[in-house]
Order: sequence, then structure tokens, then C-alpha cells
Amino acid sequence: MPRREPITADELMRRLEADPEWVARRAEEERLHEERTAALRENEAPLIAALKDVGIDVRSAWLLSNKNPKYRSAIPILLDHLDREYFDRIREGIARSLGAPEARQLAWDKILSVLQQLRSAPQSDFRDGLVAAVSGMARSADLPKLIELVADPALGQSRLLLIPKLSRSRQPEALAILEKLKDDPDLYKEISYRLKRKTPHGQSAARRS
Repeated sequence: MPRREPITADELMRRLEADPEWVARRAEEERLHEERTAALRENEAPLIAALKDVGIDVRSAWLLSNKNPKYRSAIPILLDHLDREYFDRIREGIARSLGAPEARQLAWDKILSVLQQLRSAPQSDFRDGLVAAVSGMARSADLPKLIELVADPALGQSRLLLIPKLSRSRQPEALAILEKLKDDPDLYKEISYRLKRKTPHGQSAARRS
């Protein structure tokens, strides 16, 4: 059979846009996206208003950086709103916004407390955000807590967010827990990738010893 000539991206788009079913499907997807975006903005409005009261003008907690000169003023507000009934995606954004060294003094115990409450809950964006916050706030002296969390299977795939932090640590205990968990069904792919980058020739410390 003769080989078909490849079509260009422009030609492909022309063909798709000539297909009424594809056009209708794309329009429906865009409508749903706009509705979801509007719902998220409406739900997050109280937090955005509270941040604006202290001079922080952002559209979402996801856009709040610790590089913002008024970031420290936002920390108590974020903690106050952490327990409110926002959508899961918004609560994740609030938690992740607290994942900075500047937030540790006020937020560390609170984040760990909420994370403990969700320890055995189903996987959620919010729980991922809490684990990411712990990782972002953690200091070298917090390694035992990071090890405790990453070794807890009840936290499921949320633990993946701790692996980069542990892999960057120079403390032998960090490498030891990665070696110990290298067959964990939730973590093995990420740990394998990190260990290959961390050790010469892709060999783990345990295999070289």
C-alpha cells in the first residue's frame, strides 16, 4: 500500500474544525472550563478579599509567592482560612502557599495537625498541599519528621512530594529511608529516578556497598 504523506498541524486543525462533532465537543469543554473557573473564583472570594485588606492583590492563593514583600502578612490569613469550607483545589493552594521557610514558625504545628487528621483519608489535592507545605517549610533538623511521614503508608501517594527534599539531603538517614522504601508501590518510580541521579552510574548506595 502507498505510504500516506504526513499532514501539517495547520491541515489537521482545518480538518478538525470542519468536523461538527469535534467543534461541538470542544465548545462544550470550553464551557465547562469557564464554569469551573468561575465557581473556583467565587468560592475563593473571601480569602482574596482578606488578602487584599492587608495590601496583597492576587487572584488566587496559587499565585501568592513568598517573594511578595507582604508575604509575612498573609501567613495568619492563610492559616485562618485553611480550615474553612473551600473547594479541595483551593485548600490545596492555601496549603502550598504556606510551604516557605518564612511560614514555619506560625504554620508548622498547624499544618502537621491538619495533616494528621487527614492521615487515613482518601487521596486528595488538599492532603497533597499539606505535604508539600511540610516539605517547603522543613529545615535540616526536621529530617526525623520527614522520615516519619514518608514511611507512613496511610499517606499514600502524597508522600511523593517529600522525595525530592529527602533526595537533596546530605544526611545519611535520608538516603537510608529512600533505600528502605525503594520497593514501595506508591514511591518506587520516583525513588528509583532520584537514586539514579544521586549516585554514580545509577547504582544505589546499598548495591555498591
